[in-house]
Amino acid sequence: MVGATAYSQLFPPTSRSEGELRQSFVYLSFPEDVWWNRFAGQDVRVTDFQDWQGALAVWNGRFKDGNWVSGTGYPALIIRLKRDDRYFQAPTDVPLPAGYSLAFDDPSRDLRIVAIFNRSTHLCCYPDWHVPHAIAPARDYIAPCPTYEVFGQDPIFDVCHGGQWDPLILEWAVNPQSGTRYVGARMVHGPGFGPLPALFVRAEQDVLYGEVFDPVWYSYCG
Repeated sequence: MVGATAYSQLFPPTSRSEGELRQSFVYLSFPEDVWWNRFAGQDVRVTDFQDWQGALAVWNGRFKDGNWVSGTGYPALIIRLKRDDRYFQAPTDVPLPAGYSLAFDDPSRDLRIVAIFNRSTHLCCYPDWHVPHAIAPARDYIAPCPTYEVFGQDPIFDVCHGGQWDPLILEWAVNPQSGTRYVGARMVHGPGFGPLPALFVRAEQDVLYGEVFDPVWYSYCG
């Protein structure tokens, strides 16, 4: 089982500013044997994923001598969704930066990919996507969860405390700590104060890049 201890080794508190800042999403290695470990340190490409595959990456991280400076950047789960407009939901009134969207969408290749901030809205643990655990996610959802209820796929899961979030449903919410409105993946099982914030995405020559509208969306971990 990978819990908070292993993740804290990936993202310890830091104020480091050395190294090259990279605006692309970059794969990070994971403590267990997962499919994306062979890509660690490389740019995330939208063609890397099969339906429902996801990976741990960092956006806006710093790299020194080609190596990630641990603790820098925004940890993210990059997830390729089943491209089915009957179930995917995202607000249309979001002030997006030019060229960016809440999901990378390419109908010609049947691709839809989202990037979700990887800090839980309960105690800021690090949820994961389809990593084997001894503890199975509960199914007593507090809101509709098409990722599991329609497609039979587990939502984003915080194994430490049981929180779950559905990346098919991106919705507005309010952070009760700051009063800030933000958009994120729907919380379908607590604990947590609400959705996991989304990162904005675009692709250039299939490399996935990120952006944020307001850093306050992601500033709830202290």
